[in-house]
Parts: sequence; structure tokens; C-alpha cells
Amino acid sequence: MPSIRFTNSLGNKVGFRHFVLVTHRWLGLGSSILVAIVGGTGALIVWTLPSRLRRIAGLMHTNLGMGRIGLWIVFAVTVVTALLVVGGLVLWWKHKIVRIRTTSGWRRALFDLHHALGFMGFVVMFVLTLTGIGIMVTDSDDSVLRRMIFDFHTTRGFPLWLKGIYSVGSAAFVVQVVTGIVMWWKPRRNGSDPRSSKLEKSKLELTTFTSRPDRCI
Repeated sequence: MPSIRFTNSLGNKVGFRHFVLVTHRWLGLGSSILVAIVGGTGALIVWTLPSRLRRIAGLMHTNLGMGRIGLWIVFAVTVVTALLVVGGLVLWWKHKIVRIRTTSGWRRALFDLHHALGFMGFVVMFVLTLTGIGIMVTDSDDSVLRRMIFDFHTTRGFPLWLKGIYSVGSAAFVVQVVTGIVMWWKPRRNGSDPRSSKLEKSKLELTTFTSRPDRCI
């Protein structure tokens, strides 16, 4: 079976994993703030909160306090988050990181945390995103199906230990956002950027060419 190949903006062929990596990175960065808000407030509203705090957290979780427009923004972010969760599993599969190494520096520890948490929390995170989407797309007239999806998303009627798992799973979105941004923000050392190296090589070749009279026309 032939491998799946994609083409980048320069016309070069790239593998499926590279395609997933690029889309995962930029979808994650583009939606990071909203994912953190929705995930963080979701981790809070699982528990019994003071009425005012619960109302604020509930509004931010469902529509960012922006009414119907915010509702559709949250829906779009939830769809993107579902893609991020699946894409993260694809990226995890190559190295299968399940432990966090702290002896290689804090950046490596955050890298391991991002991958290990994405794998271990995959089921809960995926269920949260799917049920969040399900609440939006199910017809309000279909009360039985909608109520069942709503219960799975909000843990209504669930035992305390399962509420705890859901809360941790929702908070994991915040951790993934923070670790993902730190991984992306990694500073490049001088000359480590392939594009910079290629540019310097081109400059060197051009200098060598023009400095030799026998090469001139």
C-alpha cells in the first residue's frame, strides 16, 4: 500500500506524519487561548461552586460570554480540539512516550509531559470534545439523545471519582496549551535554522564564484 504524501508550499513532497505535525502545531497555536479558557472553565464547573463563580465559568465555557456568536466560536474551537487530540495521538505513536524524563532539562521534561499526557488523557479528552460537539449538533427535539450526550459531557449524575477524572481531563487541555507553546517557542541557536544555513551556503557559493576571474563571462 503506497504511503500518503502531501505537498508543501514549495512543491516539495512531505509525509503524512509531517503534515499532521504542521497542522497540529498551527491549529494548536491559533486556538490556544480559547482552548485554555474552555478547558479550564470546564474543569471548574464539574464541581459545586459559589453561584456567581459558577455562572461566570459556565458562560465562559459555553459561549465565552458572547452570546450566540460565542456559542459558534466555542463549537469551532471544540472541533479543532478534537482534531488536535487525534493528531496528537498520531504524533505520539512514533516515540510512544509514557514517562517524563527530568534529567535532560526542563524543556525535555515539558516535551515528555505534553506527549505522555496527550496519550494517557486521550479517551477522556476525546469524549469531552465529541460530546461537546454532540450537544451542538443534536436536535433539541430529540430530548433523550441530547440528554444522554449532555450527561456524558457534564458528568451529571456521575459518581465523584468519575467527576474527578473528567475535571483532570478538562484541565489537561490547559496543560497541553502551555507545554505546546513552550515547545514551539524554543529559541534557535545561530546556524541551527536550515533556511539560514542554506542562505549562508548560497552566499558563500556566490562569493566564491564572483571572486574568480576565470569564471566571469
